[in-house]
Amino acid sequence: MKFIVPALAVACLLAAGCASTPKVQPGLVTTTPVTQNHDDANYDAWQKRHAEILAYNRTHQPQIVVIGDGLVQSWGGEPPAPPVWNPSAWDNAFAGFTAENLGFSYDRTEHVLWRIEHGELDGIAPKLIIIQIGNQNIGRKIGKDADQKIAAGIEAICAVAHAKQTAAKILLLGILPHHYGKSTSRVIPDQINQRLQARLGNVSWLKFCDISDSFRNADGSINAALFRDGTHLNAAGYEVLTAKVHEQIAVLIKRVR
Repeated sequence: MKFIVPALAVACLLAAGCASTPKVQPGLVTTTPVTQNHDDANYDAWQKRHAEILAYNRTHQPQIVVIGDGLVQSWGGEPPAPPVWNPSAWDNAFAGFTAENLGFSYDRTEHVLWRIEHGELDGIAPKLIIIQIGNQNIGRKIGKDADQKIAAGIEAICAVAHAKQTAAKILLLGILPHHYGKSTSRVIPDQINQRLQARLGNVSWLKFCDISDSFRNADGSINAALFRDGTHLNAAGYEVLTAKVHEQIAVLIKRVR
């Protein structure tokens, strides 16, 4: 059964004025922009991909931009960043629109903030920005109240993306379920999603969409048929992601045309 923050708690958050325009809460590891240094080899690839995106933006004008971690990177699209697990899924998700992939393997919220601050949303004018991030922050040693800190990092990304592209709608996808290890409960991603809904649910230019139940069985357990290894989506998983995102695009793009 999906973890739910008590309705009274959510109501108190809203009544207290917590639901508001996204803000950057400074001083947290999740909100402090840094480059990624997962390992030396990946660090080089990360910087190379960042440079490729800046070059891509000088010659292309995408209508949709998708920002995230390895889940986004392996979805497909341009600039290319193999491996891609279901090449047709990306095309089906964004059929009729030009879309750019700003996914980077191993990225956490703080890495995405650095990338945005260093030009990845500059020089373009997308109608829609899709954000899917936060999985890689879970399980990191960031002290107590991890769910609050990760939610704050995701909120900060929404804030800086909007500051860069005020005319664009933002579709924020909740954290998807995956195998978090024996020491990490699924309660944490569910808490993060509930916090994001409470904080950002009434923002005019942003839609928060928690599609995590589409990747679970009826009893709430992860649907292993949609994952390669309990963490990364397989081809079938990308089909589910594509269908859900395509539904949202059909609504949100109409609003900004």
